[in-house]
Amino acid sequence: MSVFTSLGILILSTLIIASMKLIPGVFALLLHYASGKFSKTKVNDLSIFFIFGTETMIALILFLISILAFSISPETLNLGNNMFTWIIIGILIALSLIVFFFYYRKDPGTKLFISRKVAKSLDQKACLVKTRSDAFVLGFFSGLPELFLVIPIYLVSIISITQISTCATTYSALIILLDIIAISPLFLIHGLFQTNHNLADIGKLRTKNKTFFRIFISLLYLLLAILIIIFEVL
Repeated sequence: MSVFTSLGILILSTLIIASMKLIPGVFALLLHYASGKFSKTKVNDLSIFFIFGTETMIALILFLISILAFSISPETLNLGNNMFTWIIIGILIALSLIVFFFYYRKDPGTKLFISRKVAKSLDQKACLVKTRSDAFVLGFFSGLPELFLVIPIYLVSIISITQISTCATTYSALIILLDIIAISPLFLIHGLFQTNHNLADIGKLRTKNKTFFRIFISLLYLLLAILIIIFEVL
């Protein structure tokens, strides 16, 4: 795999990760409830620990996948391995279809694929956050229902990073950059609340862009699969 191909795969992967909507949605709920109960300073404090919790979860996943990548022989966990490559391609195409048809529920608004029981539980937990540890735990666990959509992307990202550079410093820098990009939507949500936007405003914005993101994320998965087919299979 060339460096340019690896960079292309990494860019598409980061765009997919940054486009996921579950964690930003839970974060918006936290800010909504916290803003009605606490001071601005307290809300900002809770926000930082929610973001830190999410960042820790992503860093942990990347760390575990990195261990996997370095513990398994390069010939096995490599996009040059035909069997492994076709498995990854199949997963990406399947996820593209899942996102297009099932990521959003078929009703008005921006309800996601998660069960109503899970959605209600996340809403209640966001409402009950009072301390830094509450916010951290919510940030850490709120993305779990979406993991099946992003773990293959993290895996492909790690493989691409190892192809870009074997230097520990560069590898670590790219991992950190990936982690930061993954949580970047949270800074956008926080910025909206800081500029006097509320949950209703964010809901309208998400509804307006619902179709775009459904198609956009689905296409990104498909483009990632096509890129791997063109440069690794053909």
